[in-house]
Amino acid sequence: MERLIRLSDRFSTWAAWVGGGILFATAIMIAIEVVLRKLFAISMGGADELSNYALAISSSWTFGYALFRKAHIRIDVFYVRLPQRVRQALDVLSLALFGFCALVVSYFAFRVLWTSIQRSSIANTPLATPLWIPQGLWFAGILTLTLMIFILLAGTLYRLWAGDASGAQSLSGASTIKEEIEEEAAPAELRTTGGGGVP
Repeated sequence: MERLIRLSDRFSTWAAWVGGGILFATAIMIAIEVVLRKLFAISMGGADELSNYALAISSSWTFGYALFRKAHIRIDVFYVRLPQRVRQALDVLSLALFGFCALVVSYFAFRVLWTSIQRSSIANTPLATPLWIPQGLWFAGILTLTLMIFILLAGTLYRLWAGDASGAQSLSGASTIKEEIEEEAAPAELRTTGGGGVP
């Protein structure tokens, strides 16, 4: 289980880098498009369409990274004041509900993809992109998020069963203010110490 969690975390980091690269490439493409239109009154064609695909695909593939980094919004004004057992139950419940929502989204995303495959749908644009290509990549990202949610849920339950409350908290618990301060302060410390370690 622990190895699966580590592999999922690494994969989510890799996917986030790829998603960021896609967005960066899209920004360059849009910049070139703007310059060409302004200076030469010409267009590459399809830049807006490709940027829409890039945003959808990169977003779905980086949701898992946000999950592992606890970047999804959580309302914790009462959570931090509750007993540990109650917080643990809420952590499990939140992951279970998140997983259910992700399953629903995955189901309807698959229906959209399958419909496009059956009908051989293409975009009503000059590029005439076969829609199953961007939709398939988008669906794969959403499905990956769903799998990662249930991996974290299983890992949380496993650690709770093993009596590792702090380990379960590190997986699924909301970040405390202290943890957020330490996370934000870490890059500054690395800069002042010249690459990490104790000064």
